[in-house]
Amino acid sequence: MHHKIKWLLLTLTIFLGSLVTYATWKNNLPLISPIVLVEVLTGNAPALKSKKIIYGFFPYWNLKYSDQLNITSLTHFAYFAVDLNPDGTINIKNSKNEQEPGWNKLNSKSFEKLFYQTKLLSQKSVLTITAMDPETITSLTTDPLSSQTAVNSILEVYQDKQFDDINVDFEYVGVPDNSTRDGFTTFVRNLKTSCLSRNYKCQVDVDIFADSAEKLRLWDLSGLTPFTDHFIVMAYDYYRKTSYQAGPVAPIRGKCSPNSKHGDLCLEQDIITHLSQITKVLPSEKILLGIPFYGYEWQTASRDYLANTYPRTGTMASYSRIQSIFSDPTISSISAKWSDTSLSPYLIYEKSGKIYQIQFENPQSLEQKIKLVKSANLGGIAIWALGYESPHNDLWFPISNLSTP
Repeated sequence: MHHKIKWLLLTLTIFLGSLVTYATWKNNLPLISPIVLVEVLTGNAPALKSKKIIYGFFPYWNLKYSDQLNITSLTHFAYFAVDLNPDGTINIKNSKNEQEPGWNKLNSKSFEKLFYQTKLLSQKSVLTITAMDPETITSLTTDPLSSQTAVNSILEVYQDKQFDDINVDFEYVGVPDNSTRDGFTTFVRNLKTSCLSRNYKCQVDVDIFADSAEKLRLWDLSGLTPFTDHFIVMAYDYYRKTSYQAGPVAPIRGKCSPNSKHGDLCLEQDIITHLSQITKVLPSEKILLGIPFYGYEWQTASRDYLANTYPRTGTMASYSRIQSIFSDPTISSISAKWSDTSLSPYLIYEKSGKIYQIQFENPQSLEQKIKLVKSANLGGIAIWALGYESPHNDLWFPISNLSTP
């Protein structure tokens, strides 16, 4: 009972803090208002009449939570993932000759049961295809044989498992050369054309980094637009487990205007800055804003916002992990905070004489993101990742308001 009361009081504190923040954020802070920026860049376009997309990525490692998933609100269920080899074949076995887990789980009875449930709910099923290192991506995009093999391999799985759509998640870290960048556009075009020849309703979606309109990245946004149905903006990991400061995972705002007097609270980047750049290039209805169901946890040198972190102490903190902290008898001095800078919550606690900080999302911060999506007339949201919230359902409450006026 004591832990339940403590959790209730902390939740109430964050909730009230978020209400106060929302009432004052446009007038009292030296930061750029997201609503103002988006209105300028979208030209106050009329609200979309179609239903907003709620896209949920389901990583294979969360299959153990399949019986606890809340998937009824989804429009798209995206299995994550099937990985490609450099030659374009599906990665079925690892270096130890063990079955690759993404492929293994896709073919399991547990996933078959979950997949059937999504069909009963009339949700669009999406096959996510991944390539995560520059060498593999370069091979798949510049070698014609590897590229065509990849298209054929993807469509074979797509048809065999009866997916509706395809998601391409090629995460090239760094600056690609022109041949790789152009080759990726050609790859997506060929994949879309080939998929349509098998299923006239097939859609192909592409995941992009949040800074893709600011920096030279793999994705030629203008070139990809004719062949890409949705662009999932990975608007998270602004701070990571390896960051030298503890900061918000998905800050709506926080990048200060030039010559700001509040430099100690300023962030290097934020969602609204990146979104303002992307909406200049892409049609807003094709953009899905990625939102995290997780945060990060670090040991820090102080209890300050943006406190320095100790090396190699960062770890991913699922929403269920955050909930469990309040019933941990070894934890003391828990403080629930709300950042006016990023419009997101964070926790500070002590354990064994050490200070820890968790930056995360809660229903109040997600509500701000939902309002941003609606104000900017975006196509919807994409959740990373289903299962990180289980068995708690409160993150879904603000999402239920996505398609309301």
